[in-house]
Amino acid sequence: MSLAHEPIKSMNWPAMTMAFKAKDKAMLEKVKPGAKVDLRFEQSGKDYVATDIK
Repeated sequence: MSLAHEPIKSMNWPAMTMAFKAKDKAMLEKVKPGAKVDLRFEQSGKDYVATDIK
């Protein structure tokens, strides 16, 4: 999934659009394109994996 996010100070990331993998693809069923979400993620190797989407 691709998400546009605000700056994430703790990661020293500027605002950008980037790809995240989903830990559980069922999380994505409740998210509509363009919706604002709160996302929790973790790093897994070189990937960033969404662990919770609200």
